[in-house]
Amino acid sequence: MKRMLIHLWPLLPMHRSPLSAALLLFLLLLLSSPACAAKVLIVGDIQYAMVADVASEIQAALRAQCKEYATSEVKGRLGTVVEREDAQVVVALGMEAVGEALHLPPSISVVYGLVVVPLRSGRPNVTGVYMSPPVSEYVAAVRRYLPAIGKVSVVGSQNMLKTLGGDSALVDPYQVASPSDLVNTVNRLVDARALLLLPDANLLTNQVMSNVYLFSFRKNVPLLGISEANVRQGSLFALVFDPRTVSRQIGEKVRNILNGADAGEMPVSSPRKYNLYINRNTAQKMGIEIPDEMLRKAKKIYQ
Repeated sequence: MKRMLIHLWPLLPMHRSPLSAALLLFLLLLLSSPACAAKVLIVGDIQYAMVADVASEIQAALRAQCKEYATSEVKGRLGTVVEREDAQVVVALGMEAVGEALHLPPSISVVYGLVVVPLRSGRPNVTGVYMSPPVSEYVAAVRRYLPAIGKVSVVGSQNMLKTLGGDSALVDPYQVASPSDLVNTVNRLVDARALLLLPDANLLTNQVMSNVYLFSFRKNVPLLGISEANVRQGSLFALVFDPRTVSRQIGEKVRNILNGADAGEMPVSSPRKYNLYINRNTAQKMGIEIPDEMLRKAKKIYQ
């Protein structure tokens, strides 16, 4: 189209008006600008429904020019893509996308999401929203709805305890270093009233979870889950991040960056909202009465 306009220009009547000339010049400038340039690049495994939904929500929240890329499309060349698009911000969804984004020049702002816990990165100009609820959220739920439980025994790696733990009179923290250490530690918790395992794929193997559920039902100690799947398997309840809320939080951070804010000065955030899942059958077997208010707040109740 641009070439056509250039070739047609000499053929236009000599009496062409200034308005026509201005219009043609505008079209030439428009067509010569970079096509499909985007201020914000969203990178993630968008072939998965949840990632695609979060990416879509972020675009809706931003109402700005965004472009999505699958992580596999930009692996090893994200910097080139950012330069070509003249992007200012990269939203990295998931750890693989984050790994690519952290290699970008510090001048490019990075906002991450769909990662379990806050990242520990020396790179400047980074912020994000992580998925796991801090221990304080579980403590607050127990205090409000199940005060008879009292203290919660929290088991996790050193990094997880630092990241998600919190000083509270209602928390007994236990640091573990391996799956076998976790199982041995749990089996020694003879006075535990409730148990929370912090999310760590290196520790929470299928065998570990089988042992922990066995301990939970033998000792009548409710396990507080970290996912809906945990509740289906027998955890008393779980707090699970709300994807739409996380998407909006990411969108807010990006919008502030586009308005001149420094990503590195924005604190990393936990989700503002969690979906509550309850296993009523587990509660009944353990003699725990779930109050009606808690049941009403649940997104799903497993019987």
